[in-house]
Amino acid sequence: MQTRKFLIYPIFLLCLVFLIDSVFRIPKIQLLTKLDLTPVNYKAKAKLLEELIASKSLEIKTKKKLMVILGSSRLLYFDPKHLTAFYPEWEIYNLSSAVTTPAYYDYQLTKILDAGIKPDLIVIETDPNQFNQNGIFKISNLTYSFDLPYIMQNASIFGKENVSFFLGRKLFAVGTYKPHLDQIWRNYTNPNYATFVAMNETTYNYILDNKGHGLSPVENYIEKDTNVLDSTAHRTLDWLFSYFKFSEMQLAFYEKILSRAQREKLAIRVVWPKSSPPFEELLEKNENVTNWKNRLDGISGKYGYQIRDLRTEPAYHCNGFADGGHIAQECYASLMRVILQ
Repeated sequence: MQTRKFLIYPIFLLCLVFLIDSVFRIPKIQLLTKLDLTPVNYKAKAKLLEELIASKSLEIKTKKKLMVILGSSRLLYFDPKHLTAFYPEWEIYNLSSAVTTPAYYDYQLTKILDAGIKPDLIVIETDPNQFNQNGIFKISNLTYSFDLPYIMQNASIFGKENVSFFLGRKLFAVGTYKPHLDQIWRNYTNPNYATFVAMNETTYNYILDNKGHGLSPVENYIEKDTNVLDSTAHRTLDWLFSYFKFSEMQLAFYEKILSRAQREKLAIRVVWPKSSPPFEELLEKNENVTNWKNRLDGISGKYGYQIRDLRTEPAYHCNGFADGGHIAQECYASLMRVILQ
């Protein structure tokens, strides 16, 4: 046995690695590694999903109808006070998050439906960039969402690469929260660090207190400079559509959603939000958009659903934009009217 002591060393090193990694599971340390509100938004939505399931499972029900909104940042900033005042008969949960995909929507819906909850209306945002295989799905949805049972149940759709990526991020926190000590020190000594911590907590609490509707960073701001809208439209499109390649995985998840919706006779509104005029002009010139719409129209029609293109929706009126890719908050009232038509 004395001659085999060397066998203990790998075990010791492995334990040491996990011990060091555990430090980066501490919320305050995670915050120091990246001053970013993306993680807190996903964390809040995961908690909100738990609360929704717990309240309905325990039959703590109201007489209100249940609406679930699944979208990206473009469906995130509804005014909760407006919704309460104008739609008192609805209980509206907004599970939208920044940079989302059909896989993320299917995950949320699977949890809700498997818990025996059947929403009266489900709103799903769709957009060409959600189906980009070379998009940022890995560093957004796959990093901050999903759980192991869901990943394994859908492993054949996710594929080996995504499953391995997920397992790596879950096993080792440093995969997400990089142990760059120089960056941690710069964040710690940043004079605005305390302000960011307060903003982090405020954002988290606001989301939970308002059933998922986001705390808008610009509130009622409207960009009136057409040059700025044009510039941000170009930057957004270049970011979202760089190296575009259709994701068969996201198409499979989209079809999975509609297939179950058809079986369970769920009311679903699939909406394609409108962006600023410069952004829409750029979209019209992009052949990926036409190909995407043809493919999604085929899948949607197969299950008896259709995409509501807000760009051509006569009842939808919006002339205010926060930037090239996002509507101003004043447009959300018109958006909700169209959804409930």
